[in-house]
Amino acid sequence: MKVPSRLYPPHYLVLSIASIIGIDWLVPVPFVAAAFALIGGLLFLVIGLILAASAARLFSKAKTGIVPFSESTKLVVSGAYRFTRNPMYLGMFFCLIGVTLLVNNVVGLLVLLLFFLIIRQRFVLKEEVQMQETFGDDYAQFKARIRRWI
Repeated sequence: MKVPSRLYPPHYLVLSIASIIGIDWLVPVPFVAAAFALIGGLLFLVIGLILAASAARLFSKAKTGIVPFSESTKLVVSGAYRFTRNPMYLGMFFCLIGVTLLVNNVVGLLVLLLFFLIIRQRFVLKEEVQMQETFGDDYAQFKARIRRWI
């Protein structure tokens, strides 16, 4: 399948991080205690990075397409894929939660929501169709066993 020219999830992640930081610079609206913002933010950021990177590494090990809508040659069901069908996207979302907490701005929650909706609509739902077409019953069984998110 030809990969369409478009923005990919990492682009949306970077744009979202820049938006959260920019919003905080323009309209600072703290919403949690500073200590919680720091500890919680770092925790979510680290967990998100580990989750996304470990899932990407599994794709690399399996020698299957990691770029959205590229050819998938193997259904990856190990590692974090035992708990969620979308650990890379979930990891990105956790990173954004971390950034939102670190800047401690409630308006950043709107960016989180927008990121989630874009990733779900532009990638997750379409990728699920592609995976069903490519892997058939194996993917149907995986989908029945493993939740989309958590």
